[in-house]
Amino acid sequence: MHQVPEILIQSGDLAIRRMRDDPQDYERMARWLTDPRVLTFYEGRDNPFPLERVKEKYGPRARGEDQVTPCILEYQGQAIGYMQYYPLVEADRDAYGLEMTASLTGVYGTDMFIGEPDLWNKGLGTQALAALLRYLFAEHHAVQVVIDPQAWNTRAIRCYEKCGFRKVKLLPRHELHEGAYRDAWLMTIDRHARKG
Repeated sequence: MHQVPEILIQSGDLAIRRMRDDPQDYERMARWLTDPRVLTFYEGRDNPFPLERVKEKYGPRARGEDQVTPCILEYQGQAIGYMQYYPLVEADRDAYGLEMTASLTGVYGTDMFIGEPDLWNKGLGTQALAALLRYLFAEHHAVQVVIDPQAWNTRAIRCYEKCGFRKVKLLPRHELHEGAYRDAWLMTIDRHARKG
């Protein structure tokens, strides 16, 4: 069986590694996903993930039992955030408002957050996402990557645009967040349009 390396991507002081099926990774995820500052942008302040809930959701991913590949973002050797990527499947077509004629082969989705608020607005999210895109295009032969930030999250949208993502369409009432269905942008980047 092919062994996937733990460190997937190294970009200067930044590393993206596979999330481990171990208490430390679950505990750090629970710390991030119970912090109201992080939850404002990821999952919602009314939807925290204490330790048992983190294990339930992320355990199958960390053990390779799910299509989603969970990753921990490290900066200067310290865990600072979470990223994930996954191949889109037919069930994703409606959620992302994708055309029925388009093939999903080689199309990946991604999500991310920086879990340490004191490291926000330092360009680390942009650097990490750019590194992940290079990895997906080179190692997974992705033809397109999609991401769907909520329309009000201008900081995330700016980060994604810096990496080459473009807004394709508004997805009305796309995601339940803090008691309301929020609009989101479907943003995409194609292999031939990537930067760097």
